[in-house]
Formats: sequence, C-alpha cells, structure tokens
Amino acid sequence: MNKLYRQKWLIAFALPGFLFFLVFSYLPMYGVVISFQDFDVFKGVFRSDFVGFDNFRTLFDMPDFNNALRNTILISAMKMILLFPATVIFALLINEIGTGWFRKFVQTTSYLPYFVSWVIAAGIWYKLFSIDGGVVNDLLVSLGILKEPFYFMADKNAFYPIILFTEAWKNMGFSAIIFIASLSAIDVQQYEAAKVDGASRFRQIWHISLPGIRNTIVLMFILNASNLLKAGQDQMWTMSNVTVQQQAEILDTLVLRYLKDMGLMGYSIGTAMGIFQAFIGLALFIVCNYLAKAAKSDSII
Repeated sequence: MNKLYRQKWLIAFALPGFLFFLVFSYLPMYGVVISFQDFDVFKGVFRSDFVGFDNFRTLFDMPDFNNALRNTILISAMKMILLFPATVIFALLINEIGTGWFRKFVQTTSYLPYFVSWVIAAGIWYKLFSIDGGVVNDLLVSLGILKEPFYFMADKNAFYPIILFTEAWKNMGFSAIIFIASLSAIDVQQYEAAKVDGASRFRQIWHISLPGIRNTIVLMFILNASNLLKAGQDQMWTMSNVTVQQQAEILDTLVLRYLKDMGLMGYSIGTAMGIFQAFIGLALFIVCNYLAKAAKSDSII
C-alpha cells in the first residue's frame, strides 16, 4: 500500500488509458456471443436464440466470400511487402536531412494527410484522376503521354497501384513517426566514430541506423502481420466503384454490404466475421512472434 501511495501520480496518469481499454475493448467482449446466436435486437444478447456455428457457415457460404478473402490477403500482403519497407526507408531519409527546419517541414507535411478522412481523400483523388478536368489526365495529355483522357479509377489494372499509392500518401508519414523516434534514440557518438573511421552516409545507415531500429522494425512487422485480414475498410469502400468492385471487395466491405441488405438481422454475421478475423490475426501474431524469438530478435511476448 505504501508503494501504491508513492506511485499514486503514475497510477493517476495511467488510469485514463486503462479505463479507455476497459470500456471500449474489454467490456464489449461479451458481445462475441452474438456470433453464435440468431441475434434479435428486441430480445437482446441474453434472450436471443442460440444457433451454434450456423452464422459461420452462412459467412463461409457467401457467393463472394472466396473472392473477398483472396482480395483481402492480396491487398494486405502488397501493403506489407511494398509499403512497410518504404516506410522504414522514408524514416531513414528524413533522419538524414541535416537542416532542422526543413526536416520538420517534410515530416509535418508528410503526416498531415493521415488526419484527412478517407471520404475526403477519395473525393480528392477521384477529382485528380477525373477525365473531366482532372489534373493528372490534363498533364499526361499535354505532355503527349496519353492521346486522350484515361479513366484511372475505373480501370481494373490501375486499381491496385492507385490503392497502394493513396495508402502511402495518406499513412506513410504518420507510420514513420515511430521509426523516426527510434532513430533519434541512437547514440550520436556512434555516428561520430563512424565518420572518424571514414564511413560513408550509406555505411552509417547500414551499420548503425538500421541495427539501431531493428527491434522496432520487428515489433511493427509483427503487429502489421497480425492485421493481414484487415485490408482497409474505409479506403476500399470509398475508393471503389461498380467497375472495379470485383477487385475491391474485401471481407469488411462484403459484410458491410450484407448488413446494408439485412438491416437489423445482420449483426450475427458481422460478429462472426469479426471473430474469424480476430482468430486468424491472433494465429499470425503468435507465429510471427515465435519466428522473431527464434531469429534472436526482439518480440512482443
């Protein structure tokens, strides 16, 4: 009790975060039972009929489930394979900027798009890629690269590159913050010693910067890998259209469309999807964490 009293201010600072996760993460967990019920909003959670795994069977038997699962894994894998290393490289490049004000300017402008909702961001890019007064088409036509305006947003081959590009534009700057913070914790004397030994900037990055943030890279990769079945619902819902829906349909948007059609009767299917994604995410988390330990690197647990 004396120790608790001495640390009362630390506990007070930690209490809001604890209450946040308690209210929004742990208390709602009783709702997972909905995935095993024929949930009726008028009967409530405790009086709805229990149906076992019927909701999961309905989910897996959806006509577009296999396509949505394939798209989800493909889009998430592309983001992880291409954008995760790009984020690390971007953080290293920002760290190499010598002028303080310019570094702050680049970092600030790079993470500002993160605070723009995907609804607004999608509107911006639809306008930029538009065939009617879109800046991108006007520029490409004026340079002679295109003979006539090209409808980028309705082209199936251009859809995935646009998704990756807009994801990088919106989130890369903000995602790089944690790597920049890790780089700032590296002892400056290591760089000074490397300069004395004649190491180039590339050698300093390779032998000092990257090893210095290796554990952070591993931890962030584990967290990203556990979200393999989360391909970005907001982005895919706002950036897609009827023409590219076959390529844009992911698990989250599939369930969202189902809920729109079913109304109040679709909560059980939505909860079943959440349980399925959480189970796969937990399995991937455990596997990646085990591999990180086996590689003698850092891990989360």
